[in-house]
Amino acid sequence: MGNIKFYLNTGKGTEANRPIIASYHFLGKRLIYFTGLHIGKAEFNKASKDKPAKANCIDAIYINNRLKMIRNYIGEIENEALAGGGALTPEYFRVKLNERLKPQPVIETPQPEKITLLKYFDIFIENTRTRTNQKTGRKLSEKMPIRYKTVKKTLTDFFDFDGKIYDFEDINEDFHKGFTSFMLNEKNYSANYFGRMLKFVKTVIGEATTAGLNTNLYYKKFKGLQEESESIYLNFTELDLIYKLDLTKSPKLDKVRDLFLIGCNTGLRFSDYTTIKKEDIQDNRLRIVAQKTSRKVIIPLMPQVKEILQKYDFQLPAAISNQKFNEYLKEVAKLAGLTDPCVTHITRGGKNVVKKENQKKYDLVTSHVARRSFATNYYKMKIDKLEIMAITGHKTESEFLKYIKVTQEEKADSFEKNVKAKQKPQK
Repeated sequence: MGNIKFYLNTGKGTEANRPIIASYHFLGKRLIYFTGLHIGKAEFNKASKDKPAKANCIDAIYINNRLKMIRNYIGEIENEALAGGGALTPEYFRVKLNERLKPQPVIETPQPEKITLLKYFDIFIENTRTRTNQKTGRKLSEKMPIRYKTVKKTLTDFFDFDGKIYDFEDINEDFHKGFTSFMLNEKNYSANYFGRMLKFVKTVIGEATTAGLNTNLYYKKFKGLQEESESIYLNFTELDLIYKLDLTKSPKLDKVRDLFLIGCNTGLRFSDYTTIKKEDIQDNRLRIVAQKTSRKVIIPLMPQVKEILQKYDFQLPAAISNQKFNEYLKEVAKLAGLTDPCVTHITRGGKNVVKKENQKKYDLVTSHVARRSFATNYYKMKIDKLEIMAITGHKTESEFLKYIKVTQEEKADSFEKNVKAKQKPQK
């Protein structure tokens, strides 16, 4: 190792503050390196090898130790390069000295934000605005984001109640039991409503699992509760009462009555029976693609349906909101004399049975009663279930049978009639 010298750069700074430069000759080359140190001219002793900073310099100890370190580093760099067969150049020395004396600040790579269960709910809700049904290819209903916002709100209410914010890894038996108790006992929701909520929660966690954000599969064990609803249907006699109503003085009720009767004679959903067009009628049959399922259905054009369509020259009145439709429909049913008292039961709190009394039948008539009435009436006529399902679009018999709303009295009458028909006369 050759001789290393330190000197002041007289071309920079002032007499009281000059940069200290390191100079090193090696293999016929010269390294000029700025040490990053400064000192006054009167405080510097260029003749001293070990202590260039004089004692009168306030930072003498620090400067001398720093220059000694640089001298040692140059020697280490040269030895390492020679041992490894590397080529020594001024630039090589400069790079290596900078690595030791001027280490680059460690830049921490920002960690991506953790996608929590609640955060993923927001992502899922936003995606529902543009996503399509994988089976049908159709865009999801505009109501879907609203439904999942309600689910998220219910979850956050449970988190507040339980005093804990659950994440994917926390979904276990305790969560299931706690959420179930909260929904049924604290919120006093019905078993069916809780079952739907739990299904939505499972859907969101399932999507997060597919996206690689969750590995906890306990959610697959979730089982909701379900009880048979006590929805009504209208028989042919009751529908005839509605059909014969004179509603000429109330155009809004007249239009609602007509649309409802189309639903009762086609088995279509509200979104379909209120949007029938002239081009949907071919060869005396109604041929449409159901909005919810994207399945094509072909329905014989019943005389009553044809009459109503002709009344409007096959241009049905513009549909109003389902809520308003149901409000007007109850008025229609009341005018038709559907005033029989009805008592419905529903499970609350997982075990309490609540009776809704002082109800009249017209209170329970909604747009969906049309589809239920169609299925029930033709089922009672002994029409083959599969033929009815081909029109209603039900995929399974179990789902179809949930639509059949035969009263206990009607079941007893049917049983009695069948027994008498099968009994052999006594000799």
